[in-house]
Amino acid sequence: MTKIPADENQLQHRENTAPSPVPPKVLTGLTLAASGSSWDDAAAAVGLKAATLRRWHRTDPRCQEFIETVVRENINTANNVLTNALPRLADELVTMAMDRSVKPYSRIAAIAECFKIVNTNVLEAEQRKQLQAIRAHLDRLEDGGSQVIDV
Repeated sequence: MTKIPADENQLQHRENTAPSPVPPKVLTGLTLAASGSSWDDAAAAVGLKAATLRRWHRTDPRCQEFIETVVRENINTANNVLTNALPRLADELVTMAMDRSVKPYSRIAAIAECFKIVNTNVLEAEQRKQLQAIRAHLDRLEDGGSQVIDV
């Protein structure tokens, strides 16, 4: 079989055409894969072969970006769920630490965890203050302010 070279008009037409959109089945399959389904299960759920779904992910940068976005959204959702539950979890932890009917080793672990959480929060608050001070100083330097850097 011989290939006939394309003329300039055909080549120019190919360069000016936008890439075809990613099929909705592929996007749904990628969403399932990014949300914890195996490639086989995700592909089967949308009526594709796993190799086809993986090929789309491997060869199309839009699919790679899409799956990264879905993963980030899933992480944000999980963080929101945990953040909303933190006050109840903290109450439960304190209740367990203060309850004399709970085994001593469990109370010790709960008390240690409470101290660790408070310590981490205090350190993070201090680091945020320091970062704000550094940013303010950098802003002054960029605006032509002071020439001295306090280390």
